[in-house]
Amino acid sequence: MSGYDETNPRLLSKNDIKEIQQKRLRRLINYVYENSPYYRKLFQQRRISPEDIKTVEDLRKLPFTTKEELRDKAYPYGGEFLAVPFEKVVRFHMTSGTTGIPTVNAYTTNDIEVWSNLVARCLKTANVNKNDIMMNIYGYGLFTGGIGLQQGAEKIGVKVIPWSAGRTEGMVKAIKDFKATVITGTPSYELVVAETIKKLGIDPTTLNLRLAIPGAEAMTSEMLKRIESELALKEGAREIYGFTEAMGPGVSQECPYDDHKGMHIWTDHFIAEIVDPETGEVLDEGEEGELVITTLSKEAVPLIRYRTRDITKITESDDDIPYPKISIIKGRIDDVIFYKGVKIYPSAINLVLMKYSEIAEYQVVFDRRGNEHKMILKLEVENPSNELKHKIVEEIRTVAFVTPEIEFIKVGSLPRFEGKSKRVIIME
Repeated sequence: MSGYDETNPRLLSKNDIKEIQQKRLRRLINYVYENSPYYRKLFQQRRISPEDIKTVEDLRKLPFTTKEELRDKAYPYGGEFLAVPFEKVVRFHMTSGTTGIPTVNAYTTNDIEVWSNLVARCLKTANVNKNDIMMNIYGYGLFTGGIGLQQGAEKIGVKVIPWSAGRTEGMVKAIKDFKATVITGTPSYELVVAETIKKLGIDPTTLNLRLAIPGAEAMTSEMLKRIESELALKEGAREIYGFTEAMGPGVSQECPYDDHKGMHIWTDHFIAEIVDPETGEVLDEGEEGELVITTLSKEAVPLIRYRTRDITKITESDDDIPYPKISIIKGRIDDVIFYKGVKIYPSAINLVLMKYSEIAEYQVVFDRRGNEHKMILKLEVENPSNELKHKIVEEIRTVAFVTPEIEFIKVGSLPRFEGKSKRVIIME
């Protein structure tokens, strides 16, 4: 199947995909042994030869690669992970580094071509086409979102407005004047755009927007439904997923049949495992755990068994796209909050609060400063009521097993987010 159209999500059969994955795995193992100082040393230390890794199951003979190892051994130019001569590197992207030293990804010309094809495949899967005008509001620069979506869109002839984040009122005018049909960006910022449309007195149903492609932060089905409603999208919001270490957006994509339950993952370019976050044990299909990715097509910085820290599960496809699916990302292991002996995922809170159209924005505050720890939900509500407070408290109890304090505040009081949202505040 060499030479197939990488941008077409429906071209291959499941058997074709498995065959390509197997060939690329064998090539990857030989490639990293010969070219990656980090992995060659790892193989030698464990007395493993490339011949010992023939199948996906054989990958379990190798340890995980972690974000900490990338920070220690790959910053700033790829370090021990760099598998090409430095002169072949043409670009760098990196994470924000909010939790420490950022992780860096180096790219060759071939890496950028592969990445562009994968994003193009995502957009085709979501039903974006060359007749669309795309308002791209992902951030540009070191963040992979903006340029990643632009490259993929241009690959299939989409007309791109490379707006990035900021100047939201001007953006809304451009959406209207240019008759944009697709909007891309973090779900939090797409909701800011919707709020700005309302503030400017524009009826969203008069706009040409039909699709949103949100990504780059954890979201819930309720958040996606709110985007669809507030932007009056004619076809809906379809999540795209990726991360800097894997190239960027383009690892998986929600299709029109998924109803916010999952995203097709491109297993001809990635091997996906789900493991128990605490033990590292590989879990069966349908079991929820941490996503582990092996990159089959990266040239500059290939990764074997990289722990993403993202919580999801894998299931087989039930539609005409033959790639398996991961569920919409529940959250990150790092995001888990321990409160009075209970493990809380912020996504569980989001799932409840996004159902209420009365809530314009929210903030979750964990106050640990005194002996009696508190969980406070600050909710922007125009017309607060005891009935609304009671409903929210009961639903939070059901999903998170804790009783929050509710604080209604004036609409517009809380921060809005042009990039990734920061709705959880911990006070210690």
